[in-house]
Amino acid sequence: MRIFIFFALFLILPATSPATDYQGNCTVAFEGSSTLHDFNGKGSCEPFIASENAEAIIVPELTVAVSDMDTDNSSRDKKMRKMFEAEKYPLIKGMSGPISLSDIRKALEENIDSTPNLLFQLKIRDIEKPVTAVLQNIVETEGNITADLTFTLSLADYQLKAPSVLGIIRVGDSIKVTTSFLLEAP
Repeated sequence: MRIFIFFALFLILPATSPATDYQGNCTVAFEGSSTLHDFNGKGSCEPFIASENAEAIIVPELTVAVSDMDTDNSSRDKKMRKMFEAEKYPLIKGMSGPISLSDIRKALEENIDSTPNLLFQLKIRDIEKPVTAVLQNIVETEGNITADLTFTLSLADYQLKAPSVLGIIRVGDSIKVTTSFLLEAP
């Protein structure tokens, strides 16, 4: 009798598509300006697992270690880590809700120049703020998804005091950030 009930429930319940898990990695590139010259830097996210179901892709909290961010200038890097208070707040965190794959795929199929913007929370030190980013360069191949997420942040919004040299050379407030993702199905 138990087998019959189990079999009946199996037939009655709607079929759901299985979720796909992706191994995720990302790199972060950032660009800023100063009164002397522009600069750029890089970092990387800690590896993560993203899950896809029929409606959306779920990306967990992403973290970037401040100590791994690098501008190829040790003096500037030291000041940057001090600005972020890296010893007290070692990680920058990004959190988003489910990302609609149907909207993204529709934009790709229709060759729309811009894909939907993505809203997420960015936490730097102890301040968390919403950020709207542009999702670009999306490529979906069998088993892999790559994409870039681009946004500009204000140091002042996170109560970060831009580093300076002798009070003369100052870093600008706006930082352009591009996060490049690679999701690979196992």
